[in-house]
Amino acid sequence: MNGPIFEALKRTLKAKGLTYRTLAERMGVSEPTVKRIFHERNCKLDRLMEICAAAEVELENVLGSMSRGPGPANHIAPEIERRLAARPALLFVFIMLSEKFTPEGIMRSQGLSEASMFLYLRDLEELGLVALGRGLSARLLVDTPIQWDFDGPLKPHFETTNKNFIGWAIGHMERQATFVSFSRRMRPETAEMVRREAEDLAERARLLAHHDQHTTPEDQLIGYKWTFAFGATPFPAIMPIGPHPRDAGARTEAAKRPLPA
Repeated sequence: MNGPIFEALKRTLKAKGLTYRTLAERMGVSEPTVKRIFHERNCKLDRLMEICAAAEVELENVLGSMSRGPGPANHIAPEIERRLAARPALLFVFIMLSEKFTPEGIMRSQGLSEASMFLYLRDLEELGLVALGRGLSARLLVDTPIQWDFDGPLKPHFETTNKNFIGWAIGHMERQATFVSFSRRMRPETAEMVRREAEDLAERARLLAHHDQHTTPEDQLIGYKWTFAFGATPFPAIMPIGPHPRDAGARTEAAKRPLPA
């Protein structure tokens, strides 16, 4: 067995949060034995199948994902971002396509007609983002994942999308969503540790999603969104207090300040 198989296996283990120790326990062998197999990248077929069984993954899925690991993020040309910014609906269709939704899946979730879907796809083709096939089939011409310019022309749309999602999550916490929000004082070193752990969790979620997208029928997949913000809290910006209404002196001082240009 060669290296690509074991690289695909390692991605699977990372996505599932499995360590070599856990894998060894499930296989009934020592941890050094498992480490040696992955280091040498070589074993018999029956041993490989045993590893897959312990990791609860089908060998054919591992083989199929050998060349489909998540690659580095890709960028969209600034001019294309500007043109998408002028048409939010077209932007959202493209984002859903880049998230592995099929045109039929987009139609179902958005309640679109075939005519609307085709017209959106044709507009994306004119931008050089997809290539149309028969019917409603379309092939992305941009490698994913895509790294958008959050300070560029699309910024207002991303801000609105995330605000809408947070509002939806707050209203659906009982069954469909998780929303956690709190403020605590801590050392910067502690905050940095928390930030790294959140990034690790986000990377694991991306790997799990990548695995699902290549091993699960499209109609069994549901779109989930991850939104995480963490940083030193700018309380005056997010919780403005201002002078007390009966603080006449503060009102006088405020009146003396020049108005912003």
